Amino acid sequence: MAEMNHTVQRASLREGSLTFIEVLATSIALIGPSMTPLLIAPYMYALAGNGTWLAYVFGGTMLVFVALCVNQFASRSSAAGSMYQYIADHLGPTVGAIGGWALLWAYGFVAAAVLGAMALFVGLLLDRFGVHAPPTATAAVLAVIAWQAAYRGVQVSAIVMLVLEAISVGIICLVVALILHSHGPSLDSNQLHLRGAFPGGIGNVGLAIAFAVFSYVGFESATAFGAEAKRPLVTIPRAVIGSVLFASAFFVIVTYAEIVGLSHSAKPLDQQTFPLGTLVDIYGIPELRIPITVGALFSAFSVCLACITTAGRIAYAMANAQLLPSSFARIEPRHGTPNIAVTVVTAVTLAVAAIALWFGVAPIDVFNNCGTLSSFGFILIYMLIAIAALVYTKRLGAMRAIDMSVSLLALVFLIVPAITLFYPVPAPPQRWFGYYFLAFVAAGWLWFSLRVRKASG
Repeated sequence: MAEMNHTVQRASLREGSLTFIEVLATSIALIGPSMTPLLIAPYMYALAGNGTWLAYVFGGTMLVFVALCVNQFASRSSAAGSMYQYIADHLGPTVGAIGGWALLWAYGFVAAAVLGAMALFVGLLLDRFGVHAPPTATAAVLAVIAWQAAYRGVQVSAIVMLVLEAISVGIICLVVALILHSHGPSLDSNQLHLRGAFPGGIGNVGLAIAFAVFSYVGFESATAFGAEAKRPLVTIPRAVIGSVLFASAFFVIVTYAEIVGLSHSAKPLDQQTFPLGTLVDIYGIPELRIPITVGALFSAFSVCLACITTAGRIAYAMANAQLLPSSFARIEPRHGTPNIAVTVVTAVTLAVAAIALWFGVAPIDVFNNCGTLSSFGFILIYMLIAIAALVYTKRLGAMRAIDMSVSLLALVFLIVPAITLFYPVPAPPQRWFGYYFLAFVAAGWLWFSLRVRKASG
């Protein structure tokens, strides 16, 4: 679920070693699609009700246009890039600083969210054996393991990620197929006609779409494989679009099936802590509960590690641009990693999750709230990418009417959730989230301004 920015030496990369299918599959694995039916779907249902599928259609369509903007860069350069670099190069250092600040926010809160998710999954596994582990301690142990991996430069093995995510997605698809077969060929009329959709009114529409973005985080990660993909200028843009399309189809079908499967349950989807666990019990296959939980745990860990690694590299790049203290640009000589940046990112991420868990916030609420907070950062970044794509193509003298249309449509789609995140005013605690984010961005802009003034003085 996170963009990966490889910084290994060129000699260690196997140029032209990855086919389109391999790049696409790895990109999908980094999205971590199994997280959505396991943990995101209940929150989405609380916001969108029987319109959950429509929120994912809208969110997927929105991100297709964003992906097309990303591909303006990916189709012309095979270098492994980051969204921060795209923005800084084409919109200037000030906007680049704001973009980098927003990315740190976004990836940091995704990592904090999945720490909450992992605490939940470990608790579910241990409860089956009569063992209780404090969620705060669980999050701390897993964060330290992720930090060690990121510190040492140990990238999550593509093969391991693919296998674990494929098994998890495969089991989920099996459950979905069983639900749909039991339901029969007719479509669920309540979902088809949007009865009970968006129960909170127009205010929940934008919040649902914004939270849907959380499901797609990492779709742009194919851009990290520029040096290793075969025919990268063709393969990578196709993988970026393909990952969004696959994820959209998966999210729509799976959430539709979950709503159908739980329609006669004592608790609807929004009241489920672990909906797939309830479904495998209902449909007589409880032996799948542990494999689903284990697969989800490893998937969440991969996402956490990828987010910490990426945020560390973004902080490193910002330090090189003198947007952060120079210590963040320090490279650990033995492992060749930005050890200070990775350590600080991990510490801040753990602090967010651990403090919430320590004060009694349930792991599922840590996941939901941090996921919502991350969405603010990604929405801003995607807006900036759409604008940067316009500037980039214009500078190249290659901007066509369709390029302008794609960027403008991406911006229009993104404005919808951006506005409704603030108005109508969401219920607590979400009503304060936007202001937290704006304060964070303002602090980042002020910090940048002071550093520029100091450098010029």
